Amino acid sequence: MKNFEMTGTNDLIDDSNVKDQQFLNGEGKGVQMKKWKPFTDFVLSKLVKKAEIINGEALLPTDDRPVVAIASHGPNVAWMPLVALVGKFFNDNGHGNIIGGMYPHKALFLIPGLKGFYKRVLGTPTNVNTVDDIVDLLKNNEIGLTGTAPEGANCLLSFNEYVAPFRSKGMIAAAIKADTSICLMAHQGAEDWNIRADLPFGWSVPFTNGLKGINIPLPPYKKINRYIVLCRRYKPSITSADLKNKTKREARLLLNIEIERIRAEMNLMTDEVKELMRKKTVKLKLAKPQKAKPWQNEMLQIYNSPFPPDEAYC
Repeated sequence: MKNFEMTGTNDLIDDSNVKDQQFLNGEGKGVQMKKWKPFTDFVLSKLVKKAEIINGEALLPTDDRPVVAIASHGPNVAWMPLVALVGKFFNDNGHGNIIGGMYPHKALFLIPGLKGFYKRVLGTPTNVNTVDDIVDLLKNNEIGLTGTAPEGANCLLSFNEYVAPFRSKGMIAAAIKADTSICLMAHQGAEDWNIRADLPFGWSVPFTNGLKGINIPLPPYKKINRYIVLCRRYKPSITSADLKNKTKREARLLLNIEIERIRAEMNLMTDEVKELMRKKTVKLKLAKPQKAKPWQNEMLQIYNSPFPPDEAYC
């Protein structure tokens, strides 16, 4: 597909390719990434004009460890092209056999038929319901890539920071408890599929961690011009050993500190993507030929004539 780009090095690709077969498929526990293709092809051909994933190799499993992707949700369905780009990256780079799956908000499963679609097409581990289940899945190498957007239902709200406070923290806890690799993902571009209704004068609601309005969802009614995803490996400050023998309260406090670090890093990454979007937009505008108006064409003919400009006006 011509509207897809991948930038970054390929240092991790060969190392990961050997490990594709170590991740085993299981009913309700994920699917091979190549099965994402119907969703990927539809989104990147029908909903996005230009899509780019930067440093996508940070998503690939290495050192016999699966990867947990922590992605920014964005308002409503802004995450959709991100998932499509991930699927295309794996398939285009020969990693279609890796088992993957994503965890959406469980409320989506209340829509008839959607739970089955997620299970068959996007590899949602529908038979895995607790943090301990996810930890076992990851430790046993039954899945190579999984992840979620921990903002959850906060995607319906507008905050001072693009990456909203996290509501679903279980996947981060599972990643640390299983000592997996963690990849953070930030994106920009699909904000046209949303209307932000914010309070006037930049006000925010007190004691709400920066709540300033609501997001009004729009369907993906038009193609978005450009969508960029930035991937980056993240090394947590704590490991499973640090959580061992801790009380539930102590473990929760340690995890909460790590979760705030992750959110801060994702907001900084979002700033980087916004700057990339701005530069690419400016470059695109400069590259477009400007149409001259008729009177401008006449002036150009005068100035390009054999006579000096002063004589041309005589």
